[in-house]
Amino acid sequence: MQEWGRVRSRRVELLYVRRTLLHSRVIKRTIGVQPEADLRRQKREPCAADTLTLRVGDVGVRIRSDDPHIKLYVQGAAESFLVSNGAADVEVTTAWGKLCQPANTSFVFDSGGLWRLSRELENHVFHLTSPIYGTLPYKRATFSPDFTCGEVLLERSYFDPRDPVDALEYPLDELLMMNLLAHGRGVEVHACGLEDTDGQGYLFLGHSGAGKTTTARLWQKAGGVRVLSDDRIILRSWAGATWMYGTPWHGEARLALPARTPLRQIFFLRHGHANEIVPLRGGEALARFLACSFVPFYSRSGLDFALAFFHQLIDSVPCAELRFVPEEHAVELARVYAA
Repeated sequence: MQEWGRVRSRRVELLYVRRTLLHSRVIKRTIGVQPEADLRRQKREPCAADTLTLRVGDVGVRIRSDDPHIKLYVQGAAESFLVSNGAADVEVTTAWGKLCQPANTSFVFDSGGLWRLSRELENHVFHLTSPIYGTLPYKRATFSPDFTCGEVLLERSYFDPRDPVDALEYPLDELLMMNLLAHGRGVEVHACGLEDTDGQGYLFLGHSGAGKTTTARLWQKAGGVRVLSDDRIILRSWAGATWMYGTPWHGEARLALPARTPLRQIFFLRHGHANEIVPLRGGEALARFLACSFVPFYSRSGLDFALAFFHQLIDSVPCAELRFVPEEHAVELARVYAA
């Protein structure tokens, strides 16, 4: 199971590595080109602060710098998830550090790409590297056993001191949320989620290329809907219902809303020769959920929680496979089926 999780993690990282390299604040001074950070500075200065609070999936994450020389910011869709007040479920501090290669460390998990996970006493430690900067970590993040408290250390030589830093820049932001949710809070899935005209939510799950962004655009064209995300959705259960939340980790359509809606119908996407819906139940639906979920497979308790969560979800919300062609009739078919 862990090897399957490693392969899946590597596949996801490859999809995002281009975005990471384009948006990273990390620079290598030996590269004989104008740093991307300088190019960005010519366009606009990001809004920087000593403390920032993000709210994703009704989970508050407060990031703080006690160093007057470190200013914080977030980039891209994450800016829409910033809040000016409210309680924080997670507290993260940021500081400069002299990072080195982990010595004699037995890694709990190696993604084969951007990050590796080790443990120090009861704490979780993520070592983040970039393929264009070699094997020395540019960031080291240590979190408490329940992921509610953490410290991010930045390798000073990799950062331009003139620029603010995105302490939780991908993939660390998503890693934090995935592990935090696994402590009884919810699950993140690879899906498009949207709210229809009646306020009810539709979830469309699938791997890359399954048609999540295509589905989002079809429903937008039909009108009257809000797309929470075209690629990543957080699921949480409370008040007797399951709720879908938009996340900053969008797909090609760049759709990411800091909003939630109750879940009414679950569809697993599959390209077909005609529009058709086939009900799914029990083990088949569970297997499809696991294949499209972001779960810490290296954590037995996290995996057990996810399995229980999906079992309850399958029992309470109808699941089906939507075999579709990219046309508006697929939207009407889904609406009629869920009615």
